[in-house]
Amino acid sequence: METTQDYTISIPLETSKQELFSALNENLGQWWGTISNSNFKEGGRFTVTFENDYWWTFQILEFTPNEELIWKCIDGEPDFNKEWIGHVLHWSIIEVNHKTVLKFHQAGLNPTVDCYEICSTTWDRFLVKELKQFLAQRNLPKLN
Repeated sequence: METTQDYTISIPLETSKQELFSALNENLGQWWGTISNSNFKEGGRFTVTFENDYWWTFQILEFTPNEELIWKCIDGEPDFNKEWIGHVLHWSIIEVNHKTVLKFHQAGLNPTVDCYEICSTTWDRFLVKELKQFLAQRNLPKLN
């Protein structure tokens, strides 16, 4: 029996747990996509739309400030990546050796899914490049 590994990444970041949690909620639209219909709290929902008009709606299953978020994809673009519907995205914020670390896991996104190649590389771009850049800009020293 062959096992499949869901997409998982762990990223050390030069930021606080509070700044990272904020980037995953009220500032999500600054680095990921256009956010609408947002209600960032446990039981809340939000929709993210990208430049190509693809969109997904997520329900927030867990909302533990500065520590953990769990989202479930409940709706999405019918012509692209509808296979995401039902996937669970788990964001965990921990501290390791005085560094903030984001651990991300998308349950359901594995090599058996048609979009795995493009989705995993896109996650790498958003998390490793876009999120890191956003946080670095927010953490620049303020000039008087």
